[in-house]
Amino acid sequence: MGQGTQPAAPEPDLRSGALSEGWPQGTAPVVSLYVHVPFCDVRCPYCHFSCFVNRDQDLFDRWAMAIRTQFGRMREHFGVRELASIYFGGGTPTALPPSARSTMVQLLADEMMPMLAVGGEVTLECNPESAWPESLTPWVDAGVNRLSLGLQSMDPTVLEFLGRLNTPDSNRRALDLACSLVDEVSIDLIAASPPDGRQTLLSAIDEVLQWPVRHVSAYLLEIHAATRFGRDLKAGRLVPRPDDEQAGIYRAMAASLSGHGLSAYELSNFAVEGSQSRHNRRYWLRQAYLGLGPSAHSNVGAWRWAELRDTASWCEAVESDRALLEDLEQLGPNEVRDERILLGLRLREGIEADLLEGREALVREFSKAGLLVQESGRVAATLDGWLLLDQIVARLTA
Repeated sequence: MGQGTQPAAPEPDLRSGALSEGWPQGTAPVVSLYVHVPFCDVRCPYCHFSCFVNRDQDLFDRWAMAIRTQFGRMREHFGVRELASIYFGGGTPTALPPSARSTMVQLLADEMMPMLAVGGEVTLECNPESAWPESLTPWVDAGVNRLSLGLQSMDPTVLEFLGRLNTPDSNRRALDLACSLVDEVSIDLIAASPPDGRQTLLSAIDEVLQWPVRHVSAYLLEIHAATRFGRDLKAGRLVPRPDDEQAGIYRAMAASLSGHGLSAYELSNFAVEGSQSRHNRRYWLRQAYLGLGPSAHSNVGAWRWAELRDTASWCEAVESDRALLEDLEQLGPNEVRDERILLGLRLREGIEADLLEGREALVREFSKAGLLVQESGRVAATLDGWLLLDQIVARLTA
């Protein structure tokens, strides 16, 4: 898979004031583009992303127009000539009302698609309960060629525990529709929640792979403090599965997916060969990407930043042409190296051994323990290493 042209690192010249002067200076001729849709029909108890239930029609339309404005400014500021990939995530992009959806679809077709690299990937996240012909077909007609379905489970008890609006039946309907519209369909599963045992998960995998699904993102349930599950954990109302039990579920899941022809190419991602997420690979390879929308993150050269998290404040900043960065950081050479180690070891191919110069004794220690492997000038994590990756990276970057 081609990685695209590496962008020139921006010069460390920061200014404040107008929006177009609030970003780092420099060029990024080839980038991936992420568009954050902050709206959902319900907030799930495990979700820590920037999204909310919106009933204000005007805010939908303001957000869509602000995305259009911001895309033009960002493209001009960074001298973007080509989009390696485009990703609409959230939130729930398919929950947009018709007017905002129309604005976004037109933006994709008229301004983004002409910049897309040959064979480029355009992904749309969607939830089964809002996946209908009228909510998906316009996106596909405009250029979306990959659909990512947030199924999470095929078990009604698990779905209820996760606070989901979808059901096993709506999952099946969404799979039928998605597979009829595009060749590349990915699904999300959440594994190892308290009611989701090994057999429940394996049954879900067996069922969904009866459809021509070519990619599965499967995540062990993470509990973040600023969520309802986080509060329940603190209050003793939620008891997560023990770590060793979660590890066993992960191993069984990986083996099942492999048996279906989907190999692990990243810690939480499994695919048929040729169907890996090109957009997400650019994150893990630390290649340039730009984020549009409230809370969206960007990474260009040594710079990374996030936009304002609050949707109304973000719209106001775009409308008044004000700087809207909530967080801006320039990484030093050692920090860039450590980030490459952190992200690269998530990938099956791992990292260049040169990144671990001076840490050879640690690499040998982890290799002897069966957590890392060294081959052809590269170092990669094993499956057991992935399960302990946080601890491994902490020692390698200490």
